[in-house]
Amino acid sequence: MRVAFIASVAVVAALCVALALVGRKDDNGTPKDARQEVRGDAKPRTKAPVKSARKMVKQSRGTAGKREKPVLSVAEDDDDDDGFTPEERALSKRIEAALDEENLSKAVACAKEALNCKNSEVRQAMVDALGWFGAKGLPELTPFLADPDEDVRDSAMNEWSMALSDIEDDSEKIGAVEMAMFALTNEDALDDISGEYIGIDEKLAVESLLKVIEGGGTAQGIKKAKETYEFVTGDEFTSRAAAEKWIAEEYQPPENE
Repeated sequence: MRVAFIASVAVVAALCVALALVGRKDDNGTPKDARQEVRGDAKPRTKAPVKSARKMVKQSRGTAGKREKPVLSVAEDDDDDDGFTPEERALSKRIEAALDEENLSKAVACAKEALNCKNSEVRQAMVDALGWFGAKGLPELTPFLADPDEDVRDSAMNEWSMALSDIEDDSEKIGAVEMAMFALTNEDALDDISGEYIGIDEKLAVESLLKVIEGGGTAQGIKKAKETYEFVTGDEFTSRAAAEKWIAEEYQPPENE
């Protein structure tokens, strides 16, 4: 009798353990013990390749859609020992005035002189001012992407990316990208900028890249344009005729057109 009772208890205990194991499931409904076995044999999943890896630049913006206006104070009128020449001091004041008055024309008028200025602080002030004007200041801001000073160059890239993100029309946006591809020699900057060709209409991208390749820009810009062409089309660049053939035979317009 006692032996039968013990045997019954053992059977019930075994059933309870089995039910507990069956009931141990994860959120996806897979038994945990089975999942652990699969995990031991299976290789981890890798993410699907991302076609576009654009650098997103975010800054605070005012209610009018622009970032908050920077406060420039480059050279002091009463400090003759600040390292500024009289010409640099006068230019910095004109840049500050253009920004204070929100006068794009005045800022544009300062841009070429600032680009050739030896004082990096003046060039930085020009970048800050042009950046505040957003897309309207892009043509004058673009040459500063090749500034000899790393800090000015990085700041210009940040402002340039910010301004470019304000442009919604792809044709207009690619026009600004082309200017940068023509001007730049820095490979890191070209990597960032060429990413703007990814994810837009492929015909538009190819036609723009052809302009860069054939337009006599920098050697680095042409090289990057050819690399980007290969990424967009899947074919190595050989000639305009081959590019036009690709458009005729392989290009597929976006579905919304």
